[in-house]
Amino acid sequence: QRCQVHFVRNLCSLVSKKDRPRIIEMLKEITTAQTYATARKRMDEAIDALDKSHSRVAQMLEEHGEDILTVYQLPVWQRRGMKSTNMLERYNQELKRRTRVVRIFPNQESCLRLVTALAMEMTEEWMGRRYLIFEDEVSKRKAQEDLLAA
Repeated sequence: QRCQVHFVRNLCSLVSKKDRPRIIEMLKEITTAQTYATARKRMDEAIDALDKSHSRVAQMLEEHGEDILTVYQLPVWQRRGMKSTNMLERYNQELKRRTRVVRIFPNQESCLRLVTALAMEMTEEWMGRRYLIFEDEVSKRKAQEDLLAA
């Protein structure tokens, strides 16, 4: 899986500023699609539309576009939080901040204990903020997903 936000930024860096709104709009249509099939169709249309005017963008979309569609393998209710790497980047920042305080670990096990404790703490925080919703909401979300599919 690839972060959709960073992928869009990478593609935008390949085009002039005046062409960016058009590219962003095309990519937004892909990333906001309700189903994988719709997203794939929109991506193919974007590749065809950009092939002559922005061949590098079309080539990158063709080669790496499937990476941003991996999120469609998840249930609808989990996709929003998993489209970007914000949660992972935040975890890495917190890990760096907390390990800097220690400076030198006495052994490898002490470092592993701290990192494990931080991972557990971050998981609890994510569950509390409802970034990732699991057992409690599965039945509600499944019903909503079934309604969308119908």
